[in-house]
Amino acid sequence: MLRPITMKRIIAVLLLVTGFVSVTAESRRRAIRSPGGGTLPVANFIDSQIGAKLSTSGIAPAPIAGDDEFLRRVTLDLTGTIPTSADVVVFLADSRTDKRARKIDELLRSEAFNDRWTMWFGDLVQNVQVANNSREYYIGKNVYYTDIRSAIRSGKPYDQMVREVLAGEGSNFQTGVANYVVRQLQRNGPPQDTLDNLAAHSAEKFLGIPMLCISCHNGLGHLELVNGWLREKKRDDFWKMAAFFARTTARGSRYTDPTNPNANVIRFDVGVNPNGEYLLGSTDGNKSPRYVAPGSSNVVTPAFITTGETPRPGEPYRVAYGRMLTADRQFARATMNLLWKEMFGRGLVEPVNAFDLSKLDTQPSHPQLLEALADELIARGYNLREVLRTMASSNAYQLSSQYAGTQPDASYFARRAPRRLQSEVLFDAIAAATGVPGQFPVNGAAAVPKAMQLPDPVDGGRRGPSATFLNNFGRGNRDDVMRTNDAAITQSLSLMNDTLVTSRVKRTGNSTVQKVLAASSDPATITDQLYLATLSRHATAQEKQIASSYLGAGPLNERTEDLQYVLLNSLEFLFN
Repeated sequence: MLRPITMKRIIAVLLLVTGFVSVTAESRRRAIRSPGGGTLPVANFIDSQIGAKLSTSGIAPAPIAGDDEFLRRVTLDLTGTIPTSADVVVFLADSRTDKRARKIDELLRSEAFNDRWTMWFGDLVQNVQVANNSREYYIGKNVYYTDIRSAIRSGKPYDQMVREVLAGEGSNFQTGVANYVVRQLQRNGPPQDTLDNLAAHSAEKFLGIPMLCISCHNGLGHLELVNGWLREKKRDDFWKMAAFFARTTARGSRYTDPTNPNANVIRFDVGVNPNGEYLLGSTDGNKSPRYVAPGSSNVVTPAFITTGETPRPGEPYRVAYGRMLTADRQFARATMNLLWKEMFGRGLVEPVNAFDLSKLDTQPSHPQLLEALADELIARGYNLREVLRTMASSNAYQLSSQYAGTQPDASYFARRAPRRLQSEVLFDAIAAATGVPGQFPVNGAAAVPKAMQLPDPVDGGRRGPSATFLNNFGRGNRDDVMRTNDAAITQSLSLMNDTLVTSRVKRTGNSTVQKVLAASSDPATITDQLYLATLSRHATAQEKQIASSYLGAGPLNERTEDLQYVLLNSLEFLFN
């Protein structure tokens, strides 16, 4: 019978924690050289730009991270998973000078990479079965996910991916990218509200420009203190962007799912009305009235907001929009800023969806670096793997989180700023560390073992143990609840008390604790194996001594469970 983790047992575990917590603070991020002094070694142009600002500002970079810190970080950032014990042992023993580059390439080729970046793009386009204003239904959501993952897996250029979602046509139950339009349908109000949604969403997600404000009023008189470039823009400029979607149709019809005939679903066929126009004069819906200026036409002609470019003769409006958007240099800037945040924890421009195009020389923390990154994306043919490799290969990315003295502002990127694991990543990390996989139902498809493989963040359920855990760690719903890494007391309580954690550290089945105990009864060996499985590193001599003393002072089985429970509750496990 499995012994529950009682309050008495938790107190005993806390005594173990107090014994090695100071040791962990010293040892968890072992660096190759001591912090303080020196300059950033240059591996590529990223280091030249980051290093130049550090030098000019009189700030020394942190040391280069040790192999164990680097391995855990790059594995989490590129694949959303933690390395296995075997991965750690092999990597640490590898004496080749290019082993980090080899590991980066290995991770970029992995299926876990496809899972992680499919979720990233799914977040960006907000692929979700049910939203407040729209319904993709489970069939549309799944086919959209499949199309995105196929694009990521095949290495489809990112600009092509974006053009395809912007111009997607066909049944949203058969053509995944057609769901981009379906996702932004406004079920109440005039059709112009949907067109506005598509313009605002695409500008924010793909250009990093927050145009929603000028969908209701001119920038002048509202945005002076917020965005200098948008201050000069008018509703008319926004309407011209929305007019690119004016020939889009999305007709819904009842659909009988052969695999689920009792389901009540609507299939949407996204197509083109060659005579569609964006008309002014509407006074209802979710926007302020779209008044027609005296002496002006009520028909809005599409024109791209940054260039004034209009569609070519005979060119479909949405095809033209995708062509102009992805050819605009701001698309490359915004894309690299998004990817930079994924890899470095914060964007060069923050928030990432608040670019002010009148301040490109002052708004970014490193303006020249942002332009160089845009050049890199263009030169690499918008290949996500190539530009992620460039980032991961830089010494700026490989800096330690250790830093001697006063911590510089995070915008200098003088050190690795640890950040809490994303909800799905944390769940999967617990499952991987303990050797007890998850099981997530997917509406309309087969269950998946990893939270990172969910087509929709709430596919695993809106209620129940897994849902509560993921909610506590800020999974969001791709609609009115944004994904977040904010801290909350419920997160600590979940890690301490949730059976999703406590049941996985038991000596049962094929768990890590079971396998470790079956292989050895030596406390030092057990300690090291649990550190490798959970924290992706060897235990230090002092940690082995403290943990071994604890393991030897009571029932070995139970105290081995306690040790992994403590490691799962450590900040080192929770943060990357």
